[in-house]
Amino acid sequence: MENMQARETETTLTPTQPPYPGLLPTIGFIILYFALQGLCTGIIMAATQDVTIANPTPMPIAIIYGLVASAIVQLFLMWLYLRRKDRMALLGLNDFGRIPLHKATGLAILLVVAAMAFNLAYATYAIPGIGMQEEMAKILAGIARTPFNMAAMFFAIAIAAPVVEELLFRGFLQNALTKYLPIWGAILLSSFLFALVHLQPYAIPGLMSLSIAFGYLYHRTGSLRTNIILHMANNIIALLATQGLN
Repeated sequence: MENMQARETETTLTPTQPPYPGLLPTIGFIILYFALQGLCTGIIMAATQDVTIANPTPMPIAIIYGLVASAIVQLFLMWLYLRRKDRMALLGLNDFGRIPLHKATGLAILLVVAAMAFNLAYATYAIPGIGMQEEMAKILAGIARTPFNMAAMFFAIAIAAPVVEELLFRGFLQNALTKYLPIWGAILLSSFLFALVHLQPYAIPGLMSLSIAFGYLYHRTGSLRTNIILHMANNIIALLATQGLN
């Protein structure tokens, strides 16, 4: 009995493993994702231009296919990392969180509507005449409307981007920052970095507002699955709206 108590005491005094997710792996995955985008896009452009110099693949579609290829590689590498030691469950990928689904749905609608209202006011009064996602709109406008291209566009924007971005900026980064910052600081900083990596300085406030909404929703529900579904719905609506206008 005494030996058992001694072993239990020894176990409780054993140093715990580093908190998950760690900040260094998080930074590594974020850098890797954008490095993969550049690498995959460059390889696709080089390969298609070698096939026919007179008619090389247009830059816009090479970017989309680069996004598709890099997302597939990134998701595979992240799956290898997340499948160990219940990491998916710790990020909230296995369920819809700790609050009832109807409350989570109502909160999600409220947060997204508030973010959209801010975006509308910001676009109307702060940057009139400049689209919030003008560069992306130009890329999409330059893509030939073939079935294969449209499928690649839908996968890149409506499926791959929400999954990767929610994993990186909410599941990894926001959680990692809470080890060093209060939750509001972690949400704000991860949202700023999310907006910054889109490389559109004039759109940072608008992108931040939506990211803050996603970050707060994740904090309240604890479900990354809910965030991914909401992010997908947002991107699908935005994609259909922009393509309908075009």
